[in-house]
Parts: sequence; structure tokens; C-alpha cells
Amino acid sequence: MTKVKDTEKGIVEIRMVNPKRTGTVTLRNYTDETGVVREFKDSNDNPRVKKYTKALTVLNMENENDRLEYLHLKDHPIYIKGSSPLLKIVDVVAEAEERTNNREAAIDAMIEARGLRGEKLVNFARVLGINTLNVLETVIKDRVYDYAERQPEEFLTAFKDPNRLFKEILHKGKVKGVFSHKNNVWKYRETLMGGNIDEAILWLNENEDLLPSIRKELSSVKN
Repeated sequence: MTKVKDTEKGIVEIRMVNPKRTGTVTLRNYTDETGVVREFKDSNDNPRVKKYTKALTVLNMENENDRLEYLHLKDHPIYIKGSSPLLKIVDVVAEAEERTNNREAAIDAMIEARGLRGEKLVNFARVLGINTLNVLETVIKDRVYDYAERQPEEFLTAFKDPNRLFKEILHKGKVKGVFSHKNNVWKYRETLMGGNIDEAILWLNENEDLLPSIRKELSSVKN
């Protein structure tokens, strides 16, 4: 259920969780989880009964009866809070905002993905966990685009990560055998770098004088 931020304003929709399997759902008085009888009344204090069908129910929170209906339904121990809820309450504005944010993030991610090619593309693909070994660049690009489209927030976080360069070095080195990575332990030759990637990044930071030779090794190994 998407919670309504302000029950005095906004539009909410009452939707069936499984409209193909659910018939009519009737809202009336009920006993809540604490044993208190919750009476369903309108703004004039008259008893009320409401039936929900597959047809969409829209509630305007500025309408007193609609707001009272929302407040009565939102804590229902079976319809909303049961182990297999029959109904869900959706904040239409919040849902629209979330979808818009996701779409805009996907656009931003796709723009960044578009600019990646060659070694930059392959290096970043490894950071995303995409297999690049013996895979054509066209296929790698397609998989990076797919990641950007499906998981834009994660893509952008990885792309803007201040430690991205070090992560690319580590993943490239792992593939090329310059670094060993077993049971989350990272090693450079016989030197322990750390028990996780963050410690390995810290090791690289503290041993920047070794980066030129490490990069040389990475470029000389072909696989």
C-alpha cells in the first residue's frame, strides 16, 4: 500500500490485488487488531457500507466521506493488512512522482551508457557484474544499456562512484589474473590487499606508487 502523505489532500485509488480472482469486497464495521470495533460511518454519522468491484474506486481526500472511507479502510485487518490482502490503496500523485523519477533516472543512465565504448565500456561493465570475457563489444554494450534501463539508480551510483577507477582496476585485474580474489580476499601477487573490495580500494589508495606498474601489467596481459 502506498501511504497517503496528507489525508486532507490528494487522490487515492482502491485497487484489487488480484482482480481476476476477487469478486466483490464489502467494507462495513470491523474489529481491529486490538479488539476495538471500528464503525463505518459517513460525515453525518450515518452507518455506511461500501462495495468494491473490479471497477476502479477513486477517493478525493478533500471530500469528507472519501477521506473517512480511506481512514476506515487503511487499517482493515483482512482487506489491507491480512496475510493475503484483497485490496491495496495507491497514492496516485506519489505513484506518478515515483514513475517520473524512475523514467528520468533511466534517461540519465542511458545517456551515460551511450558515451561508453571500447575499453571504458568493458571496464565499467565489469564493475556492474557483466561478463566481458570473450564477449563482443556490441553484446557488452547491449547488456550495459539493459542494466541502465532496468536499474538506473544502481547504474548511476556505480557510474558516479568516486572509487569507480579503483573498482575498474580491481575487476580488470581479477579477470586478467593480476589480482587474485578468493573468498572475498583480494591479493596482489602474494600481498594481501584486504578481505573485501573496500579494503582493496584502500590498499590501492595507500600504494599509489604501485599503480603505474599495475596498469602496465594489466595492459600487457592479453585475455
